[in-house]
Amino acid sequence: MAPLQKTEQIEALNDDFRSLFATHPSPMWVYDPVSLRFLSVNEAAVALYGYGADEYRRMTVLDIRPQHERERMIDAVNGRTDMEKAERWLHLKANGETFEVLTYGREVRFEGRAAILAIVQDRTEVNAARRQMSDTRSLLDSIVDNLPVGVFVKDMQADGLYILFNEACGDIVGMKARDVAGRTDRALFAAGQTDAFREQDRRAFEAKRTISFEETMLRPDGAQRILRTVKRVLPAPEGHAPRYLLGISQDVTEERAIEAKLAHLAMHDALTGLPNRAAFSEHIDKRVAEATTESPIALLYIDIDHFKHINDSKGHAAGDALLCQVSERLLQLAEEGDLVARLGGDEFAIVLELGEPERVGRFAQRLLQTLSHAFDLDGSREHATCSIGIALAPDHAGDADVLMRHADLALYAAKESGRSTYRFYETEMRLAAERRHVMTAELWEALEKRQFELHYQPIVQLDNDGIAGFEALIRWRHPKRGLVAPMDFIPLAEETGLIVPIGDWVIREACRAAAGWPAHLRIAVNLSVSQFRHASLLSTVVAALNETGLNADRLEIEITESVFLTDADQSLPLLRALKELGIRIAIDDFGTGYSSLSYLRAFPFDKIKLDRSFVSGIETDAGNLAIVRAVVGIGSGFNATTLAEGIETEEQLQKLRAEGFREVQGYLLGRPMPQHEAEVLIHGRALKAASSRG
Repeated sequence: MAPLQKTEQIEALNDDFRSLFATHPSPMWVYDPVSLRFLSVNEAAVALYGYGADEYRRMTVLDIRPQHERERMIDAVNGRTDMEKAERWLHLKANGETFEVLTYGREVRFEGRAAILAIVQDRTEVNAARRQMSDTRSLLDSIVDNLPVGVFVKDMQADGLYILFNEACGDIVGMKARDVAGRTDRALFAAGQTDAFREQDRRAFEAKRTISFEETMLRPDGAQRILRTVKRVLPAPEGHAPRYLLGISQDVTEERAIEAKLAHLAMHDALTGLPNRAAFSEHIDKRVAEATTESPIALLYIDIDHFKHINDSKGHAAGDALLCQVSERLLQLAEEGDLVARLGGDEFAIVLELGEPERVGRFAQRLLQTLSHAFDLDGSREHATCSIGIALAPDHAGDADVLMRHADLALYAAKESGRSTYRFYETEMRLAAERRHVMTAELWEALEKRQFELHYQPIVQLDNDGIAGFEALIRWRHPKRGLVAPMDFIPLAEETGLIVPIGDWVIREACRAAAGWPAHLRIAVNLSVSQFRHASLLSTVVAALNETGLNADRLEIEITESVFLTDADQSLPLLRALKELGIRIAIDDFGTGYSSLSYLRAFPFDKIKLDRSFVSGIETDAGNLAIVRAVVGIGSGFNATTLAEGIETEEQLQKLRAEGFREVQGYLLGRPMPQHEAEVLIHGRALKAASSRG
């Protein structure tokens, strides 16, 4: 090859190198290893460092380094140590910013002399990404450590070794988290518990989905706790078998205790602890169906005579004490296989197994004799008697409902016979039913002659101690018997269907009264199961609002849990229709009925009214206080106002205020009163408020 041709090829190669060097995306420069001056700098370096091309001609490679890095740079150049591997350096930009780079050095010939080519990798974004990853991991670790639920991860290829176990998980199982990580179930728990955990792990791996478990475990400190745990296999990279198992645990001991308490209350009377009406109904259905002539049963209905007199003269606390002591005496008389239940108020029921027919008579006699002994009501000796109605199955009825009606007729007969006695059901007791028929006629007359009137009990807001409204309570001003309480005629009105026209009158009268009150006051009206069964209820409510001009949001309808036990398919649409009008719906006597709590999910109640039985004794009864707190939590969870009834002492009031109840009512705050007294109270509060503002 001719020398000229070879020179042309070399120049062409140099031109290609210069072009590649100048446009390469990585910052690069060539410098003199003796003078350390820049000989050539590419476009990427100019852009990264911010120095101009003219500035580079006057600079050395030391000028782009902080002072403390310059001696190290000189040593590296002299020893050519930066030729062997990439070196980390701190460089300076034209604006004074320091940043980290990796440099790669190569000895080259540049324009006929020895030079060093430096290739630079900017580590700014890489370092930022690493810091972000580190911060993210620290955040995640902090979140896991501070979660209120237990979180753990097991390595199933290492015999279930715990590789993550947070502090909450340690608190749940009664161990320190640091003592668990790196160990297996076998090293931590008893054999039975280990086997249970491993079986759960196996099922979770086989299911390949989230599996939930609940169990009772014994902690090392001897405490039994109920755990709810969900486990799931963590996905593995493609081509690899699943290895890790994620678990999330919660200690639900207290939650289950509250649920058990509520479930117990659903079938038991809160005051006496006896089975309630719901439990009794289930039992009597079964026992009557099983009763035969050879194996009969007896149903005893028991009412405490003149119980209202004790309640009124001695107070509700004394009445409650009497009910509890009566319950204890009934249980002492009962034998295995018998059922003693409280149906409500002063009504009890006993179902006896009759190994011999004479047992029921002897039992009734002993019952009367037992109750004849004085009761100690807070240091006061009081006597109480009872009336007993008895019906036998299958002699008197082969159907539970019929048997209960017959026992009820016998009870009425015992009361008509002067009380403190017992009567067996007889066909002639239809005469007693006729007497009730007379009272039914009187109720019709009372409705026609406007003998009914409403009394109003104030409802107080605890946030400002102002009146939120009133509950309308019906009274019957009988021309001979005077003011008759609802408990003395409402049951008969319910039974005969008279509750519907009486209830219609109550709704209209309550709306009429409230329409004349200040606009912030609400009126609460109780509706019965019978009213919900009637097709006219919705139109009655709409007509009452239209006639009186009362805004719908000022009317509050109170229902009991029994509405959901009758015909929920009819009740729920009606409740929704009422709520769509703007009417507020409250659940009354909460906790005293069949409280499965399912109705709270089925319908968005505006208010939950805690029954007075839970308020009584709240000062000293930790169980009642726990229920009060649970109801506050339930109300908060369902966004419903909580109201407590039956407030009789200042201590009860302050307890409920401290626990977060929104509203209260009871004798301490105001007894039910006629309309004119309620309006005096309203205007008196208004004048007092105006005076305080003045």
